[in-house]
Amino acid sequence: MIEAPPQERATTPYSFADVPALCAGLRSGNESAFRFLHEQWNTRILRYCFALAGGNEAVAMDCVQATYLRIFKQVRSLPDEAALWHWIALAARSAAADLHRVGGRYRRALQRFTDWLQHGFGRARENPGESQLFSALDRALAALDAEERFLVEARYFRRAPLEEIAGELSLSVRAVEGRLARTRNLLRQNIAAALRDESL
Repeated sequence: MIEAPPQERATTPYSFADVPALCAGLRSGNESAFRFLHEQWNTRILRYCFALAGGNEAVAMDCVQATYLRIFKQVRSLPDEAALWHWIALAARSAAADLHRVGGRYRRALQRFTDWLQHGFGRARENPGESQLFSALDRALAALDAEERFLVEARYFRRAPLEEIAGELSLSVRAVEGRLARTRNLLRQNIAAALRDESL
């Protein structure tokens, strides 16, 4: 995960009750502002980028890092929590689009989701808190069985090491890797189906 910019630390607490101050802290590279945003919304940003990447871990992690870089470099003063999340969601979609344009190992993975984003995500800007992409991810996760959901939540949202997951499930690391690969494929199919349903 990207680290906070090495700027002077401040002791002033941040909160969503004063989003303009939070935005100013983020723009200035304030470590306390970064820590607050990371603690409050890192899982949300991870889930969002994971959905944008259709379950592709490598693409999702690069999208997360690119999103944080945009926050540090480009965030402007915003009035409230909803406006800040709306801006971050746009930054994440922009990051995903840029990764697609760069090509390389991301091109084929992101290309598969371009049509889904165009058709299944068109109304999200009007209601960023209840986006169709989040809805599609939630529906895709709900279609998994209990162990599959645990694997996705533990590895990609909680960022637990493979060894820890293997211990919790009494499996070998290799077995966990195999089950994760199968679960990612199933999740991609579920996200695609959910987004197609959303667009109907």
